[in-house]
Amino acid sequence: MFIVTAVLLSLAAGAWLGNQVLNRKPSLDEISATVLNPPKAVSDFRLTSHRDEPFTLDSLKGKWSFLFFGYTHCPDVCPTTLHTLAQMDRILADDPDAHANVQVVFVSVDPRRDTVQQLRKYVPYFNKAFVGVTGTEDEINRVTKQLGVLHMRVEQKQGQDYLVDHSASVMLFSPNGALRALFGAPHEAQRLVADFKNIKELE
Repeated sequence: MFIVTAVLLSLAAGAWLGNQVLNRKPSLDEISATVLNPPKAVSDFRLTSHRDEPFTLDSLKGKWSFLFFGYTHCPDVCPTTLHTLAQMDRILADDPDAHANVQVVFVSVDPRRDTVQQLRKYVPYFNKAFVGVTGTEDEINRVTKQLGVLHMRVEQKQGQDYLVDHSASVMLFSPNGALRALFGAPHEAQRLVADFKNIKELE
């Protein structure tokens, strides 16, 4: 009788331990991104997508949104980051639960050159599901100031196009439209996926 009781207690303890492991939430130490607690609320804005549709705060709601701020004439950081985000999206697509309600948004900090038509040519090259966004300089500044995104036009020699210095972080917005985390450069697709899954587990 004692042996049977001991065995049952051992099995119960094992089941409890297994349940605790399965239900354990990740710690912040396991996430390389900067997680905001509490998430940062953002006031509404009005921009335009490369599909010539309004893009507002409501466009971020109901989805996990990865936002990257850059410009189409960027020689290096922007195409590299968008390529990495495309890799991330392909990896997530193998896990339907993780990929559900995920969108990637490229917001231009160069509205002078990045028209809807320009974004329509540029953004789908990396992934047809990605959303390119532009707007007036005032509206772009309204968004970037809220989020602490730095950007500054850098004039070049006469006859050369200007460059734009800008922040290189990728921002993650939760489905309620609040800024949840920041991914610092350099970016790596597998790391983005792992961090994103862990952040979702924190919710």
